[in-house]
Amino acid sequence: MSYSSESPDYIRLSTAADIMLGFASGRFFKNAFPFCINLLLHFNDGCKANCLYCGQAREIASSPTCKTLIRVEWPLRGLNEVIEAIKKFDHNGCSLRPYRVCVSSITNPKALNAEIEVIKRIYDATKLPISALITPTIFTKEAMKKLRDAGAERIGIAIDCASEELFNLLRGVHARSPHKWSRYLEGVVEAVEVFGKGKVGIHIIVGLGESEKDAVRLIQWAHDVGAETHLFSFYPEEGSVLDGWVRPPISQYRRVQLARYLINAELSRYEWMKFNNEGQISDFGVSRGVLNEVINTGLPFVTSGCPGCNRPYANERPSERPRNYPYIPRGKELNIIIRELNTYKPFTNNLNALIEYLRDRVSKDLRQLSSPEALTR
Repeated sequence: MSYSSESPDYIRLSTAADIMLGFASGRFFKNAFPFCINLLLHFNDGCKANCLYCGQAREIASSPTCKTLIRVEWPLRGLNEVIEAIKKFDHNGCSLRPYRVCVSSITNPKALNAEIEVIKRIYDATKLPISALITPTIFTKEAMKKLRDAGAERIGIAIDCASEELFNLLRGVHARSPHKWSRYLEGVVEAVEVFGKGKVGIHIIVGLGESEKDAVRLIQWAHDVGAETHLFSFYPEEGSVLDGWVRPPISQYRRVQLARYLINAELSRYEWMKFNNEGQISDFGVSRGVLNEVINTGLPFVTSGCPGCNRPYANERPSERPRNYPYIPRGKELNIIIRELNTYKPFTNNLNALIEYLRDRVSKDLRQLSSPEALTR
């Protein structure tokens, strides 16, 4: 592949977007069509970060042009072709059509200008709402302003890890990766200043090794600075360092989903909630009547994200029951969710267990870690 086949002239599409726009054939399980076209920047020298749970990590990617992410193919297409396909789909008069475009960056010096250019071209041609998913490692506040001026309506920052210790271990210094926890938090604040409250979202991946208490604390921090939280449930990426790490119990994910909804809806706060000795939520900080009313809407368990982004089956196989529902769960599905919320199992996918898991799989500096406290050094 030539170096001319890079962003901004070329872009990767998620498998779902590729099918939706007619480039590939396929069907959507239970007709869970995506309403957001997910795009990913591409450079032939790949991503320069080394996040240990990612298939594009610098040290484990099968090639510099690794094309998988979230366990699916991301075919490379010409940007002009993609824009024409979006316009054709958007102008067909059918109510079932893309509502939003999300352009995701990777950690590469060329990403800054490419992200701005891709967004500008798409917005000028379609006028659709556009979200920019970026890393504060390379995107400064001034760069965020350029994204806004190019046509981005919202911005997303994938913090992913719910604590500084976990971030340092999986994305930062202990992973030999350039990301810094302090810069990510600073970047969220800057993004809110540029785009406004409610126009910024952080990503958290539940199940990397944090407790429910860790996740809820970060969700509350994000809400207080004016950002939303978009949740993912960890699913091992084949070939990544964490490809053998356990998936979180669905009960853990359900409780964090419910806490996120209550906080973002300003019905509760982290400080009002109670946690058991393992950091699991034992009290959501609202009355039983309010809690039951919220649960029975089904809304806390629907995909959290930008308007129009339903991300069907990003956390599980289509044969499994969704962790993020692309529709509102009702009836039997809601009854199962209620049982899951009330299921408490020993917290075995914790930070100590993760350190032990990593000792035989990564570098010497990680093998020397003896406790979570060492991760802040």
